[in-house]
Amino acid sequence: MIRFFEAYKLVVITKRITWQLPNERWFKCNTDGASRENPGPISYGFCVRNYVGDVVFAKVEQIGNTTNMVAKARGIMEGPSYYIQMDFHPLIIETDSMVMKKIIEGEWEVPWCISKEVKKINQMKG
Repeated sequence: MIRFFEAYKLVVITKRITWQLPNERWFKCNTDGASRENPGPISYGFCVRNYVGDVVFAKVEQIGNTTNMVAKARGIMEGPSYYIQMDFHPLIIETDSMVMKKIIEGEWEVPWCISKEVKKINQMKG
């Protein structure tokens, strides 16, 4: 096993990703959440743009001490909640979290610490 790890070569693959405008009359909400430590002080943020790229609304909020997963879930939950209230439809949600994507789409089990947020997100999806 030692020889295996001594011979191991790290491979880094990068892929350029560019943000794209939503289709005409659509809105796009980009979300993120982070923690200073894990667990630790957390915050989330989201930004919504219209089909010409103008920022319609943006918000960031510190929400206490917990994990980065809670921060990411809150960002995904809070963005659409605001836009549903303001009647900004239809809305595209984008996140950089593959983990949250797989949880929301039902591919991975929902951790107990974000079960309320995921339930609300799925209710909003309809």
